[in-house]
Amino acid sequence: MAYNELKQLMWLSAFVQAMETIIETTTVPEWTWRFKTIRTHLKKIIAERQAALDPKEEQKVVRRAKNTGIKVYSYDDARVDKDDYGRQVTVTLEDLLTLADAALLECQSCPQGDCVKDCEYRLAFHRLGLQCGAYRENPAPGECEFRRDNVQYNITPQHKRMDEMYQMP
Repeated sequence: MAYNELKQLMWLSAFVQAMETIIETTTVPEWTWRFKTIRTHLKKIIAERQAALDPKEEQKVVRRAKNTGIKVYSYDDARVDKDDYGRQVTVTLEDLLTLADAALLECQSCPQGDCVKDCEYRLAFHRLGLQCGAYRENPAPGECEFRRDNVQYNITPQHKRMDEMYQMP
């Protein structure tokens, strides 16, 4: 078996393993059905390719396929955009998360309600794909998913509540 064919079989078997994981965690029935269809087609392709192998090659493929997995990682650490003057601005993910953290401090003083749907911070978090503190998975209408609770208070950059700082001993 050529190296490329072996590599392709390993990739296909890794995709089948990934499909198994995705199927277990998907809650939408239509998507689950589609993922199962993909898995079935991949298994058929693997079976057809393995049928063409001699026993020694098949043992090698099966052994290597069981020890193959897919590792997904992001190597895009910077967000690039243009400012109002057309200059290109690059921001690292670390700086972006620091700014998002500062915005979340401001979020604790938000009154919630109708202003949530037009909140510039919330819209920016979603537009940038930040998951830096989504505390609520299913917020009620008028509640922001980036708030810990519905209590309104001010927080310092050191993450201390203002009312706790000025309490009399």
